[in-house]
Amino acid sequence: MTVFRILLHGFVLLLANCVGIFAGFIVYNFVKPANQLAIQLPIAVVLSIVLFMAWSLLIYYVTFFKLLSVSNLTELIGTFIASLLLAPLIFVPLHYFTQGYLTAAGNIAAMFLFQFPVNFIVVTVIAIFQDIKSGNGKGVE
Repeated sequence: MTVFRILLHGFVLLLANCVGIFAGFIVYNFVKPANQLAIQLPIAVVLSIVLFMAWSLLIYYVTFFKLLSVSNLTELIGTFIASLLLAPLIFVPLHYFTQGYLTAAGNIAAMFLFQFPVNFIVVTVIAIFQDIKSGNGKGVE
């Protein structure tokens, strides 16, 4: 169950990142010729954090889903790593099917450079909010 939880949360965190990046890109297209990073990055960061926090709160507080909640620091670190490792596996085919060509290695590197600090912030906030300890803590009851 632990591996499933790690992969599930890693995938959802990656989806939150992709939705944030895509939403930022849409907003940027409405305000061209503004600087793309100045528009897209803050929107992507905020949406990534908000969407994954909403997911985590839903899983944590809804009794039916409680079993899927991240239960310790190891799972949270695994979620962070899974989101980074799953990114190329999801992003490359997604880019290919939407754009018709494979993405450049620079886009994958940019995604990693975006994900690493943002996802670190997300999992840190989750750990603090749920009071997850390095042992087998179950968070705030």
